[in-house]
Amino acid sequence: MYNLDLSLFPKSIVYPTVLADSERFLIKIAETDEELKATLKLRYEVFNVEQGHGLDQCASYGLDFDEYDKYCLQLVVLDKQEKAPVGTYRLHLGSIALEGKGFYSSTEYEIKGLEKIASISMELGRSCVRTSFRTGAAVALLWGGIGELMMRAKLRYLFGCVSMEAYNAAATWAIYEHFKKDNLTTDLIKGTPLKGFELDKSTPDEIKIYSDNIRNTMKDFVPPLLKGYLRLGTKICGEPLFDPVFKTVDFLILLDTFSMPERYARHFNYKPAQSQAAPIQCT
Repeated sequence: MYNLDLSLFPKSIVYPTVLADSERFLIKIAETDEELKATLKLRYEVFNVEQGHGLDQCASYGLDFDEYDKYCLQLVVLDKQEKAPVGTYRLHLGSIALEGKGFYSSTEYEIKGLEKIASISMELGRSCVRTSFRTGAAVALLWGGIGELMMRAKLRYLFGCVSMEAYNAAATWAIYEHFKKDNLTTDLIKGTPLKGFELDKSTPDEIKIYSDNIRNTMKDFVPPLLKGYLRLGTKICGEPLFDPVFKTVDFLILLDTFSMPERYARHFNYKPAQSQAAPIQCT
């Protein structure tokens, strides 16, 4: 496990570490080694044990972490009764990524246009919720925390890779074609899978099997997390890829929070920061 060091981050963003407090839950940034270890353990239990898609080298620790974690904030929902995390997101501030190792998403994609928005962006990753708390409440609390951090940091964009656990290349290409036809893609940033991450191509006939009944295909293969992102106004940024480490199909996504539907912004108590950055133009 790595050493937690919140001094790497601007105090105006990190403190106070408690972002919201309810009768049962506390939404906060992990700030102690104990909180960090419990959060990484939750990730391991979900990714490695439950889903079987985690990092092999984490097995000896029983904790999920990689070389990017030390540069990220760990957002957690703590259950006051159990005194344990029940949900988490890993958050990578663009300003920190630009000064350090760069973004995790860039280990899978060559991302055109990211340099234009990186300083006013935050990368999302390693999202998970304990099985018994997957009613939507924990995810809503996490998004409330994300909204608070976005306002503190005066950021505009959220992006990252989201995974589809079930591997089916033809179904994935059908879903991608549906995204394009339904105006759910963007060229503001454009991801091209790096060598070794390309998703196997499918024939038109193979794809047609799934595109002819796209409603069922979406129901069967698109995970709740991605469906939730799309409801918020998230766009798909290029072709899907195959992650050989996690053995998942990934999409690169981008959310312009200035375009988030008002009802969701109100729900998460989010008021878009008025960024001083010049308008971003697609080229």
